[in-house]
Amino acid sequence: MKRKSTAPEVKTKRAKMESTQLSSVGGQAEEAVHQPRNAVTIRNILLEMGVRKYKPRVIDQLMEFFQRYVRDILEDAYDYQQHAKNKTMGPQDIKLAIQNKLAYSFLGPPPPELTSALAKDVNRVPLEKISEAGIPPPSSKFLLTTPNFEVKTNDVSDEDDGR
Repeated sequence: MKRKSTAPEVKTKRAKMESTQLSSVGGQAEEAVHQPRNAVTIRNILLEMGVRKYKPRVIDQLMEFFQRYVRDILEDAYDYQQHAKNKTMGPQDIKLAIQNKLAYSFLGPPPPELTSALAKDVNRVPLEKISEAGIPPPSSKFLLTTPNFEVKTNDVSDEDDGR
C-alpha cells in the first residue's frame, strides 16, 4: 500500500525540462511525451555511453528487464525474510537475494586453470599429417560454385498445342 504525500507536487526545473525536451530517437526529433523516471534515467545512461541512435523499443525492453530483475530480487528477499521468521525485510535479506541471483543468473567465464586443463587434454592428440600435395579440396557438393538447381525444360509438341 502506497503512502500518499500530503505535500503539494512541485515540479523541479529538471522535471519540467525532461517532460518537454525534444528527444532524438533513430535520428528523428520528436516531442517527448511524459516518460517515467526510469525511462528518462535509462535514456540518460544510453546518452552518457555515447549511444545516440536507438529504436524506441530499446528503452521499453531495458525497463522491463530492470523491473523483472528488481521484482525477482524482492520476491527472493521476502522468501528469506519469511524463512528467518523476521517481521520486516532487512538489508541482509536483499544482499543474500542479490548474491544468489548473481550466482545463478549471470555466469562469468570459467577459471583459467580449468581452461588450461581442457586445452592440455585437447592438445594431447596430435594433428593429422598433411600430405605433400597439401590439403585436399572438399568434395564438389560442398563447393560454392556447384549449381544447386536444375533447369527444367519445357518441351511443347504440336499435339499439345490445343488447336
